[in-house]
Amino acid sequence: MSSLYKENNFSTESLSTSHTTVQNNTNKTSKANIHHLIKRIQVEKKRERRVTMSLGVVCLSTFLAFIFFVN
Repeated sequence: MSSLYKENNFSTESLSTSHTTVQNNTNKTSKANIHHLIKRIQVEKKRERRVTMSLGVVCLSTFLAFIFFVN
């Protein structure tokens, strides 16, 4: 049996430079824009606050109307 090593097909040296640049470009474009994500989180929090406030106002006004009309 011969103890020769097979050629390493997975090394980066065997890849062509055009293939590696294309691969690098796809990795860069797939990154998320952090400022866009922060803005989306802020908008979602503002929407939740608005819904909570409106629900509180409706509950409070219902309670006050019930007390007013019962007495």
